[in-house]
Amino acid sequence: MRITACLIAAAATAIFSLSPANAMVFGGTNLPPFSGYPDPECRPPLSKPIPPYGGSSREEVDVYNSQVDEYNMELNQYISCMKQYVENADNDRKRILEKEQDAINAVNRL
Repeated sequence: MRITACLIAAAATAIFSLSPANAMVFGGTNLPPFSGYPDPECRPPLSKPIPPYGGSSREEVDVYNSQVDEYNMELNQYISCMKQYVENADNDRKRILEKEQDAINAVNRL
């Protein structure tokens, strides 16, 4: 009976781990108190460049183009950082599932 309860709890945990990211999870945790999972440290670009008005000088256009290049570089860095964060989070999720399975296996060996 105890093993069945553990398996049901494990199945429920697996289902919750596959739920959308904005879902709330209730219950205990093995994470340090009040810390939760870390937020990404990625910083998005501050703002999009504003195009010059019609009849702008070549210098204003060149400055704008330089700002666009800088913005695009910052945006690509942000996207790359967020992709790495998501990949790392997925790896953490897999590690947690492995530990969960290890715990279930330990109980089942008794």
